[in-house]
Amino acid sequence: MISVLITAFKEEKTIAKCIQSIADGQYSGISNNFEILLACPDDATFQAAQAQIGVMGLEAKFSFLRDPGKGKPTALNMLMDKAKGDIWILTDGDVYFGEKAVANLVKHFEDSNVELVTGRPKSADSKDSMMGYFGHLLSDAANHKRNVDLTDSPVGKGMTFVKKRSFFPVSGYIYAVRKTDIRFPVDCLVDDAYISYIVHNNGGKIEYANDAVAYVKYPTNLSDYFKQKARSTGGYIQLWQYNIVKPDTKTRTFGRELEYFWFPIKYAKNIRQLFWSLMLYPIRLWLWLKIFWDRKIVKKDFVKTWVRIESTK
Repeated sequence: MISVLITAFKEEKTIAKCIQSIADGQYSGISNNFEILLACPDDATFQAAQAQIGVMGLEAKFSFLRDPGKGKPTALNMLMDKAKGDIWILTDGDVYFGEKAVANLVKHFEDSNVELVTGRPKSADSKDSMMGYFGHLLSDAANHKRNVDLTDSPVGKGMTFVKKRSFFPVSGYIYAVRKTDIRFPVDCLVDDAYISYIVHNNGGKIEYANDAVAYVKYPTNLSDYFKQKARSTGGYIQLWQYNIVKPDTKTRTFGRELEYFWFPIKYAKNIRQLFWSLMLYPIRLWLWLKIFWDRKIVKKDFVKTWVRIESTK
């Protein structure tokens, strides 16, 4: 049995498409033996989800859990405690899956050693603006890195600069895990990285399904971009406090990012995109300086780092 675990908050505009892209078996490849569990704190999202479930005639497969509003880790723990399936697919209410994404995730579990599988986030935005272009560039860079680290025979540009390692975290937008006793610390900022480290440290195998696509809307302004990246990138520092990061499994460091210094230049297809690519270098440098300031100098409270990114909704 497959359990689909969805966390959402004020995503009444997107939750129906999210559910349809997963629960439509002909489109997603999901078997008939599945359940959908949704955790959200607001009535609007629940009502939009319930309406979509009704249209699809899936009432018997749907469970709603009232999120107490204590953060995503708490909502995830509630869903995991309730899930009945042998394989759990986790995602958010503001993304939607590509065709056959569920089938392409689940097939990896035919290998009994596989414990965790991540899909491929792709930007749903247009490349016609700088921020839209950044979304495509950065998600494609992550795709390149996961192909290098999580597949047996990586190929592509930049292999001279990018070192293959045995570990890279899954994406919280789309991943699947075998039924597990792992639960998240309630203050965890990067739940996807947390579960990745725990599975890896316990000897579990992590694989990459680059044909399991989730379409994601990325920030449309620099203010939201810095908020999102400060949370996701800076949140990795928190993992050191949990004592689960090892020297050979460091993934979010300035040095590791330098391995991809070539990527923005190679990615550009015209003069305008080249200009945007060049702009990304000082932006990312400022991001790392901000993270260093918040974490090492002023020691900003982790809880204050978690803010809703409105432009991604």
